[in-house]
Amino acid sequence: MTAGRAAALVAAVALAGGVVRAQPPVVASGPTAGQPAPIATIERHHYSIAARIRPLLFFWIGRSGVGDAIATRRVSPEETTYTLLIGSDPERAPRRINRWGYIREDIRGADAQLIGLMTQSDEDSLEEAEANVTKQSQGEHPFKIIRATVSGHQAESVVTSIDAPQNYSFRQVQEVLELARREPPRAKPRVIRLPPGTRPGFLAALTDVMRPSTDRVEYVYHGRIYELRRTETRAVHDARVLGTSYGPAVAADFTVTSQYDGEQFRFSMTFGTTGRLAQVPLTVSYRPRWWMEVNLTLDERTGAPVSSEGAER
Repeated sequence: MTAGRAAALVAAVALAGGVVRAQPPVVASGPTAGQPAPIATIERHHYSIAARIRPLLFFWIGRSGVGDAIATRRVSPEETTYTLLIGSDPERAPRRINRWGYIREDIRGADAQLIGLMTQSDEDSLEEAEANVTKQSQGEHPFKIIRATVSGHQAESVVTSIDAPQNYSFRQVQEVLELARREPPRAKPRVIRLPPGTRPGFLAALTDVMRPSTDRVEYVYHGRIYELRRTETRAVHDARVLGTSYGPAVAADFTVTSQYDGEQFRFSMTFGTTGRLAQVPLTVSYRPRWWMEVNLTLDERTGAPVSSEGAER
C-alpha cells in the first residue's frame, strides 16, 4: 500500500473534520486592546465503528463497537484546522487489536501544514494482519509519520517511521505526537509543484466535494496529486441512524484516484442536506481489502471517548 493510499484510507473511513456541524459551535476568543476579539468556532463529533472480516470467500464475520472516530474543525478569521482521530479500542476489539491513525491539517491562506501518524500495518491478507497483531503483542510498536508543508504552489513532505516504547492506543495520541516531534526526519523530502486549485490535504478536499456544486477536487498528499470524485448521488427522504431520524440526506459514492500511477480506492457516505445537518456525515462504509470492511455511524448517544482538545493541540 502506498503512503498516500494508507493515509487516505484512514481519512476516508474517519470522515473529514471540516464537515461536522451537528453540535453547536464552541466560541473561543482572545480580546485585543481597542479591537473586536477574533472569533473561532470549534465543531466536533463522535462516530462508532463496526468491522467485518471475511475469513472465507462466502461469508462475513462482524462486530460492532470495536472503536471510535472523532472529527473536528476549528475556524478563525486567519486559519482553518481540520483534525481526525480514528482507531480500534483494544479493550473492545477482537484479540485486543490496536490500529489507529490521526491527521491534522492547518490551513492559512495559500499556506498549510500537515502532520499525520498511523500504526504501521500494510497487510494484503488476513494472515498478514494476524501476524502483525502477534508482533505487536511481542513488543513491536511501529508508527508511520508524515510531515508536510504547502507554500503557495509548492508542497514538501517527508515520511518516516518510529518505534514506540509501548503499545499506545488512540487514547494516547498526544504521547505519540510528542515522540514524532522529537524524531528528526531522516528521509529525503518529496517536493512537488501544485496545479492551481489543489487542496492541501484530504480533509479539506472532502469538505469541498460534499458541496452540491462540486463533484471533483484535486488534493496533494506526500508529493502526489490525487483526484477525489463524487461518482453517484442518491437522495434519501429520511435517513435513520441508530433509531434516530435525521431527515433529508444524500447517499453518495466516492472514488480517489492517484494522478501518479492510477491507483484507486472507493468509499460510500451518507450525509445530511438541511439545517444543522447540512454536510454532516451520518454513515461511512469502506472496504480497504476484499476480506475487510469498516463502517462508521454517527453516535450521539455517547460523548467522545478521548479529549477532543487533546487531539487538537
